[in-house]
Formats: sequence, structure tokens, C-alpha cells
Amino acid sequence: MQTQSNSHFIIFSEYVFILLPFIVLLIVKINESNGAGFFSMADWSFAASILYGQALVKFTAGSVNRKSTQWQRVVFIISLITVLGLVPSLVVLALVLISDCVSAFLQALQMTNFVLSTVVFILLGGAGQKMIDDGNSSDIK
Repeated sequence: MQTQSNSHFIIFSEYVFILLPFIVLLIVKINESNGAGFFSMADWSFAASILYGQALVKFTAGSVNRKSTQWQRVVFIISLITVLGLVPSLVVLALVLISDCVSAFLQALQMTNFVLSTVVFILLGGAGQKMIDDGNSSDIK
């Protein structure tokens, strides 16, 4: 149980640093009286891409660290994250970057993608971190 709570602390401490630039940007946008522009920034898609990538790294590292892992399931989960998360977030990022005016659809798409990447990072990144912690604690014994 101790490992579970420590894994969550690690994941949430990493996530806080993903949120930090958004807090700064929100303050700047509010100061400029342009709060609406906050949701049309490409930073949301950048962050989603980073979160998907970090979830992949954590989950893969944890899976490699665990001896009883079924590689077929790991490959399937990695494929899902890549195909349904990372690649779409990069496509949305490209569309936001090349758009002169970011549509409401793109804004909603990138916010949805950011929320989904947060869930994936917390769940799969947390699972990966727990596997890493469990593997490290069994090495100590």
C-alpha cells in the first residue's frame, strides 16, 4: 500500500510541472484581457503530446522492470497510446499551428485531447511507476 501512494505522489508531482506553464499563461492572458485566447493556444496540444509520451515511457519502463509482464499486452497498450493518443495530438498540434484562426472545433479537440492525455498519464503512468517501485523494492530484499 505504501508503494501505491508513493507512486501517485510521483505522478502528481510530475503533472504539477506540466500545469505550471498554463498557470503562468492564464495569468498573462487575463492581464492582457484576452482570456478567451487561452484555449486556442497550441500549448495544449504540446502538453498532450508530452503527457502521452511520458505515459509511454513510464509504462514501458515499468513493464520492462517487471518479470511477470505479458509482452503482448504491453505492446497492445503502447500501440493504443501511440495510435489513439500521441499521433492525433500531434496532428491537432500541426493544425493549430498552421491555422490563422483556431476554430471552436480545434479548440474543443485539443482540450479533449489534453484531458484524455491527463487520464492516460495518471492511470498508465501511475501503473508504470508502481511497477518500477515494486521492482526496485524487490531488488532491495
